[in-house]
Amino acid sequence: MSKLPQIPLDLTPSPKHSFDTLIVSHCNQDAVTTIKGWPNWTSPVLLLTGPTGSGKTHIGSAWALETGGMFIDNAPTHDEVKLFAVFNKALNGDIKGLLLTSEHKPAQWDIAMPDLRSRLSNTPIVSLQEHDDVILEPILRKLFEDLGRNVTADLVGYILKHHDRSVPALRDIARELDLAAQSQKVDLTKSFAAKYMR
Repeated sequence: MSKLPQIPLDLTPSPKHSFDTLIVSHCNQDAVTTIKGWPNWTSPVLLLTGPTGSGKTHIGSAWALETGGMFIDNAPTHDEVKLFAVFNKALNGDIKGLLLTSEHKPAQWDIAMPDLRSRLSNTPIVSLQEHDDVILEPILRKLFEDLGRNVTADLVGYILKHHDRSVPALRDIARELDLAAQSQKVDLTKSFAAKYMR
C-alpha cells in the first residue's frame, strides 16, 4: 500500500508587533521617534506612509498596544464616513489619538468627501523608506524565527544575494523554504535553499 505524501501543517506563530521587536535603522528612525513621541504630537492624528513591507503595520500595532490609541491600517481602503467620524473623535479628544497608514500621501487617495479631504490635507505625515542593507539580514532572521527556525548566516546571505530583497518577497521565500524542508524532512541549510531556489 503506497503512502500518501505528508502535507506539512502551517503552524506559523502570529508575529508580535511591539517596539521591542522592531528593527530600527536610519530608514525608519525619524518616523519611529515621532510616533513614540505621543502624546506630544502636533496633532491628535498622524499619518504614516511608506512602501509595502516597510513596517507600517508593525509600528502602528506597537503604538496602539503601548498607548491605547486607535490605529487604522491601510486607511484609504476604509469607509470614508466611518473614517471621518473617527477623525472627528480624535480631534475632539474622545479617543487618545489616531494613527493612520497608507502607501501614499492623501493627494493620491481617491477621496469623495470634501470634509475628509480637508482633514487629511492638514494631517501631519511621517514617512518610511525602503529597508536598507543594514536591517535586511536581521529582518530575514526574524522571519525565520517567526517560523520557529534558527538559520545560519550563510543561508541568510545566500537568500539576500539571490532573491528579491523586498520584505514581502523575503517573507514568502522564508515560508516556502520552511514548508519545503518540512515536507522533505531535512534541515533548512544553504545547500537546500540553493537547490530549491534554482
